[in-house]
Amino acid sequence: YYYKSDIVGYTARTFVDIVKPKYWSSHPADFVFNLDNQKPDWKFVVVCEGAFDAMSIDGVSVSGAEISDIQAEQIDRLQREVILIPDFDKTGKKTIDRAIELGWSVSFPLWAETCKDVNEATNKYGKLFVLKSILQSKETNRLKIELRKKKLWA
Repeated sequence: YYYKSDIVGYTARTFVDIVKPKYWSSHPADFVFNLDNQKPDWKFVVVCEGAFDAMSIDGVSVSGAEISDIQAEQIDRLQREVILIPDFDKTGKKTIDRAIELGWSVSFPLWAETCKDVNEATNKYGKLFVLKSILQSKETNRLKIELRKKKLWA
């Protein structure tokens, strides 16, 4: 994890199912992963739950399902459209609720039915397809976001 080009933390992941926890991380509280790599001329920022998801599409990560006020403020300071792409598991609903509170867009791509997160979709379909699908399936209307969320987790 970098902040202003200095290393401030790390994340490691196991690929062995019997090892718990699956992730081991050390980073500052309320850290937004990959914020340093956001370019000033980009029109949007894609917010993911996990660091590997963010790295897959050059987005940012809040390192879990919780989005703190400090993280939201850091992301909003980029002054561009914010699009949340949640993990499509139990935690995703909570992240969507927080995005609605913050007035952010939420994306519901077609691959959400077959892939649990951005990283899995990128490995399966490729970065450009996944990023395009996130942009094309973003929703800005609060009511429509709620309806899409209910449909996914019905």
